[in-house]
This record gives sequence, C-alpha cells and structure tokens, in this order.
Amino acid sequence: MQKVKLPISVDPVRAAQKRLELEALIPKELLSRLAESTISIQSDINTVFSFDIDRQKLRIFHGKANVAVELICQRCNEPMLYQCEAEFTYCPVHNQEQENKLPDAYEPIYYDENGEVNLHQVVEDELILTLPQIAKHAIEDCQQSEYEISFGEIDEEEQRPNPFDALAKLKHK
Repeated sequence: MQKVKLPISVDPVRAAQKRLELEALIPKELLSRLAESTISIQSDINTVFSFDIDRQKLRIFHGKANVAVELICQRCNEPMLYQCEAEFTYCPVHNQEQENKLPDAYEPIYYDENGEVNLHQVVEDELILTLPQIAKHAIEDCQQSEYEISFGEIDEEEQRPNPFDALAKLKHK
C-alpha cells in the first residue's frame, strides 16, 4: 500500500461502511501544537487508520501514529530523541447521551458540523499525550551521569526515628 497524505477530516460512517483502511503521512508542518511541545519534529508522521463496524453496530476507527521528536533532557539539558508511538480506538458520537452509552473500550469523539472527524487533530492529540512529563535520557546515555547527582554527605550511622513508631505503640495498647 502506498503512503499518501492523510485527509484532514473524514466521514466515519461512510468510511466504516466501506471498511476503509488508510496508511498515510501527515506533514510535520501541520501539527503546530506538537511542534510547540517539542524542540523539533524529525519527520512526517506515519499513520495507519482502519474504520469498522463492531458487533454492537457502532462505527469505530482504530489508529496508530508514530514519529521521532527532539526534546530537552531535564537531567543534563541536552537534546534527545524520543520516539512517540500512539495507538487509539475512537467511536464518533453526536451527543452526551451517546457518549454515556459507549463501551469503555472506545474513546468518544464528537462529529463536527459536517458530520466528519478531524483526523489530524486526533493524531496530534494522541502524540502529545505520549510525550513524557519529564524527558530524560537513559542514565547511561545522559551527560549528567558522569557527575555525582546527590549533594552532601549521607551519614549512614545516624538513625532517623521512624514516624510510624508512635502508631505501633498505640496498636499494642
């Protein structure tokens, strides 16, 4: 299957009836929120979508997206590459009532005014969610690893009192 540009939005009902499968690229320039959350996006985003109808006659779509991004390591302040990989399953809904009836396996997503779903936004949201809260190299790859990370001396002979000793005494009374 040849990779093409992913359409911005798609009608999930028609796509599910056709059992549409898309393997496509999203140009990195179109994902501005992901670009703002990282130093840079290394390449166009690889995506795979498959639209289907489940056993309950719900229109659903599965998707996968992956891309390498550059982040700042919070330990050594040097750039690092991070592989973002997202996998998701959505079920388009019109209102809160339909959303409440959805099985837990599906994430709800609302149709727009044209009855379509914005696939670029879905991919961007999912990739942003895969970003680490604190970006760090592996300790052996980090520039900071050659320096001692803790400061000061730790006196191993000094015993600190256990804060739960008072509870233990109350338990034995």
